[in-house]
Amino acid sequence: MKRLLLTFIFLATHICYAQDTNSRDSLSSSQFRDQHVASLDLQYSLLSLPFPGSKGASFNLNLGKDWQLVLDYMSTGVEVNFSKLNLAGFNEKQLGLKIRRYFGNSFNLGFGYVRRSNEIYLDPNVYGINTSNINARTEAYSNLAHFSLSNRWQYSHWSAGIEWLSINIPFSGGVTQSIADLTTNNDEKTDIRNAEDVLTWYPNLAIMTLNLAYMF
Repeated sequence: MKRLLLTFIFLATHICYAQDTNSRDSLSSSQFRDQHVASLDLQYSLLSLPFPGSKGASFNLNLGKDWQLVLDYMSTGVEVNFSKLNLAGFNEKQLGLKIRRYFGNSFNLGFGYVRRSNEIYLDPNVYGINTSNINARTEAYSNLAHFSLSNRWQYSHWSAGIEWLSINIPFSGGVTQSIADLTTNNDEKTDIRNAEDVLTWYPNLAIMTLNLAYMF
C-alpha cells in the first residue's frame, strides 16, 4: 500500500506541476471536461470502514463542465468477527449510480444511489448446527444513499483525484439466503437472523480514496 501511495503522490505531483507549467497552452480541468466525452477510473481507498481494502473502477460521463454521471464498482474481502457472527470469510460488493457536481476546476460533491451485496461464509459448528454443507452461506443486500466530496486534477487526457470523504447510508435491505435455514431450533433461528440483519444496516465510510483516470 505504501508503494501505491507513493506512486500516486508522484503521479499527482507530476500532473499538477505539468498543468501549472503548461497552463498557457493547455485546457483547464473544467474546459477539458466540457470538450470531452467520458473517463475511466481506477480507485483504491486508503481507509474504508467497516471493512478495509476497498478497490474498484468507474465510468464517468461528462455532462458539460460542471456535471458528471458516474457508474462505479467497488469490492473488498476480509476475514473478520462481526456482531455475533464468527465469520470464516466475507465479501462486499458495491455498484453505484452517482452524480458529481463540480465547483470550479477540481472540487466536486457527489451524491447518488449504491446497491450493496454481501456474501458471508461461516462454520456451521459455530452454532452447533449439524450439516454436511461445509461452506454455509449468508447473502444480504442493501440500498444506500451516497454522499462524497473530492478533488480531481486534469492534465491532458490523464487525471488524478482524491475522494476525501465518502459516506453510504442504508435505507432498505434484506437477507436473501440465511444460515438459519440449516437449523430447526427456533431459538437458534432467531439469534442467527438477528445477527444477520445487522449486515443490511451498517453504513460505509471511506477516507482518502485515490483515483487515476484517462479521459477521452
